[in-house]
Amino acid sequence: MRMSVMFTSVYDGAEQVRTDALDVEPPGVTEDEVAEWADEHLRPRTGEGNLTSRNPGYFAEIIECADRPDLVGREFTWGV
Repeated sequence: MRMSVMFTSVYDGAEQVRTDALDVEPPGVTEDEVAEWADEHLRPRTGEGNLTSRNPGYFAEIIECADRPDLVGREFTWGV
């Protein structure tokens, strides 16, 4: 399944934003399945590799997914 995801990393109040096109397996349909899928497939792609804060925040928002339009607009957060 192909999708576009906007990743935002927040370090010391400064945001770094990038958008990536990904090919990933589709998640299940329950909230728990979607959360587990995001943890497995999106969380590892967060960050910029230049941690400058002890309390970073990571966000991933699905902005395009023709195969699963129900996922568009879903945002996942880590570290906040």
